[in-house]
Amino acid sequence: MITTNGTELYYEREGSGEPLLLVHGLLFSGESWRDQVVALSGEYDCITVDLRGQHRSPAPEDAASYSLWNQAEDIHGLITQLGLAPVHYAGLSMGGMIGMRLALTHPEDLRDLVLVDTSAMGEDPERSELYEALRKVMEEGQTDAVLPALPPVFFADAFITGQPERLEAWLQTLRDGDAMGFVRASRAVDERDDITARLGEIHVPTLVVHGSEDAAIPVENAEALAAGIPGARFQLVDGAGHQSSMDHPDEVTAAIRDFLASVRSAASAEG
Repeated sequence: MITTNGTELYYEREGSGEPLLLVHGLLFSGESWRDQVVALSGEYDCITVDLRGQHRSPAPEDAASYSLWNQAEDIHGLITQLGLAPVHYAGLSMGGMIGMRLALTHPEDLRDLVLVDTSAMGEDPERSELYEALRKVMEEGQTDAVLPALPPVFFADAFITGQPERLEAWLQTLRDGDAMGFVRASRAVDERDDITARLGEIHVPTLVVHGSEDAAIPVENAEALAAGIPGARFQLVDGAGHQSSMDHPDEVTAAIRDFLASVRSAASAEG
């Protein structure tokens, strides 16, 4: 555990080399990057973290503290205390939204950005209404009633039917977690501001990766994200859902590995 920005965060560290910080999406944890850590820890010092209120990190009661800008300060504190800067940063969905805000407030923390299944835009109002209805059920202590609606949002159909044990393990973490922490984190994601107009201020090398079957964030949002960040690359993962690091781990790992290698090569050439 590490104390940062008035909260405690659970983190794990594995491997050696340049630091690679992997930040998960809403309702997940650092474990969602397990495939990438196993594959990349021989080349990089891989750090995963559970964001505030989710899984192994305690859930503060102050709902305002879950804002994505404030959670960027959480991550800034973790990077500073662990002496990671500048770090390779990979963030999926909520983790990517936080990463973009970190790039805008603390660019010195970052060597580069990998933004996976994420968006710079605000949430679609119709989706917000649906998500709020699910949150109300969780607030009433009926998390189990919400769970059947979640897999199609996060995973491609092939993962849901082909990896039932891994899917059930994730659902069990939601049963065991702090429901109000999940609710507060979810509202913060839905209430996020649109930062599209500020993407031109991000000047670190950036890769945008997106699943072709992402049901939570349209591919068009990711294409607009890549177009808005100077020099950013875009890579589509065919057949992947919103949680592409889990349902298409090999493709996502290869994309990260190749991109980081190109960044290191370019830095060596310049140096």
